[in-house]
Amino acid sequence: MTVYACLSLAIILLSILCLFCKRKFNYWSDKNVKGPTPWPVVGNFGNVMLQKKSVNQCLKDIHLKYKGEKLVGLYRGFQPMVLVRDPELIKHVLIKDFHYFPNRGMSTSSSRLSDNLFSAEGEKWKLMRQKLTPVFTTRKLRDMMPIIQECIENFLLLVDRLVDKNVDYEIREMTAKYTMKIVVKCAFGLEIDTYSNEKNEFTEMAKKIFQQSWSNRLLTVVDMIIPGIKKAFVTSTDIQNYFVGLVREVVKEREGKPSERKDFMDFMIELKEQGRISRNITNGVAEIEIDDYMLAAQAFVFYSAGYETSSATMSFMIHELALNPQIQDRVYEEICFVTDKYNGDINYDSISQMKYLEMIFDETLRKYTVAGVLFRKSSSNYTFQGTNVMIEKNTPVLISVSGLTADHEYFPEPNKFEPDNFLSQNLNKLSQCVYLPFGDGPRNCIGRRFAKVITLLCMAAFIKKFKVEPTANTKRDLTFNPKGMILVSNEGIWTKISRRET
Repeated sequence: MTVYACLSLAIILLSILCLFCKRKFNYWSDKNVKGPTPWPVVGNFGNVMLQKKSVNQCLKDIHLKYKGEKLVGLYRGFQPMVLVRDPELIKHVLIKDFHYFPNRGMSTSSSRLSDNLFSAEGEKWKLMRQKLTPVFTTRKLRDMMPIIQECIENFLLLVDRLVDKNVDYEIREMTAKYTMKIVVKCAFGLEIDTYSNEKNEFTEMAKKIFQQSWSNRLLTVVDMIIPGIKKAFVTSTDIQNYFVGLVREVVKEREGKPSERKDFMDFMIELKEQGRISRNITNGVAEIEIDDYMLAAQAFVFYSAGYETSSATMSFMIHELALNPQIQDRVYEEICFVTDKYNGDINYDSISQMKYLEMIFDETLRKYTVAGVLFRKSSSNYTFQGTNVMIEKNTPVLISVSGLTADHEYFPEPNKFEPDNFLSQNLNKLSQCVYLPFGDGPRNCIGRRFAKVITLLCMAAFIKKFKVEPTANTKRDLTFNPKGMILVSNEGIWTKISRRET
């Protein structure tokens, strides 16, 4: 073939590609929905594929750029997606019209771990949600209090040792030791020493989960161009095998019967004893088998969701307390005042009266939204309320949680750490679906109460005993790792810790 022929063929192929892209990328303009100009082939997520931005940061930037728009049209590869900005429309997606958006629609591999409550769809999700909800009731949390308080005592001993050494310590690593211990103990009833510097199997497994291998990253990139291709692959078999083995070990240790621990695995063993679980539906009965793989899937999501997100939240709380001594002094006074009424005890009842501590927790999740994006998928054609915009069945719907909480329209000084944002008079001014750190509606985070309780209990005990201050390594304005699956600071979180004078 001559050079001229090759050049001609290349021009023809390029022209065909351009025409194809133009036709595909007219979807939103034809509906009069504004959005950023997509890149050929990769759509609007080129920076995510190049690992220059996280999905969270990418969607946050788009949310803030399109001020005044209720909907923003996006493309994942050639697949249309819609970013919902308007709180009233978000309320319809998450709550009022939930039956149109019951599933997250996130691409996962064909591993049985995808049967977990977070990723499951349809009747499988409904059944698991119905059966797992009792695990996180107030009564169950009260039953776990002795376990939680023991973990907190061990954590305070760790901090004591660090203070004695008089060295700077990375706070995220410190809080992760607490959340790892409490999740492993509350979920599996296992005793591990997370407070030594020695490696343990749970910490190593966490690295595998949250630090993706190059092959998984590549598959994620390809899935952005060809949505759904992930489902054709079984990935992370070592993680699946680990959790299946762990579940079998715990079940064998308890002789297949619930123990007196009242932990997560006791409840899962009770489910396994039933063999199958079912619920009545319009066309008959929906039923799923509870085997070791199903138990492992739920154990996996409890472990991965509870460990990393709670340790991140605690570390950001400590970071802001170090930078804002007046806030730290105020919450310390509240903790002392409340605990005096409980003979010095920090327990489930006493933290319920620490309103300012709870406001600090809420403000931390506003400024540092650990899980910054909500995903949904339409189950049928749907027209957004008050608009002429109709999306087809299976269209992905996105909500930028971090974009909403960084929006000047709802929080006048979004970059300022201000717990008073959560005073009742200020909350009354907010639309229902502006602050969504745990989602909302039937698919909200089932473990939100557990996460909040273990964080508030530990932070109350920590603040009562210790004071934090900035050091030379403390960065006022944090930047975040674009490769992180959740919010991770590039610089680490550094503060000086000292004992309070008693």
